[in-house]
Amino acid sequence: MDRGITLGNKQKLPFLFISIVILVLDQITKKMIVSTMWLGESQRIIGDVVRFTYVRNPNSVFGLHIGGPIVSTALTIVAFLFVVYLFIVAKTPIFLTAVSFIMGGALGNLIDRVIYMEVVDFIEIVVGRFRWYTFNVADSFVSIGIVLVLIHWFIETRHVNSHSNSL
Repeated sequence: MDRGITLGNKQKLPFLFISIVILVLDQITKKMIVSTMWLGESQRIIGDVVRFTYVRNPNSVFGLHIGGPIVSTALTIVAFLFVVYLFIVAKTPIFLTAVSFIMGGALGNLIDRVIYMEVVDFIEIVVGRFRWYTFNVADSFVSIGIVLVLIHWFIETRHVNSHSNSL
């Protein structure tokens, strides 16, 4: 684990690079979809399980309706600023990786919200009658980052609890 490893500001630069790579990958894939597909068009990628379906999401996360595009944009800005704060105060590699994933993805979706007042989504997963909300590269990295944050929190909480129980 990362216990005992703390990183200074200069050592955080590679993690910032991770965010930039995610942002660029997200924006490139969205531009490719917008320039090669019609809104609402769907193309099979892996059978009927994975499709690229070009949609635009004016709502918040996972299609939730929370006050429309202006409120969604404001919430995205607040969330992004909070993630930037977490990046600044983060000290361990796993937490910095997680926050870098979230930061890159959040910035990708924030750019869409500022430019279009909605987010370009295109990845659709369908397994039998189960259909996940259509998402994008940014959403994928935000989700992975959140899972890593939870794993980090669980490991650190267990470490602190086991350490305090042994005293």
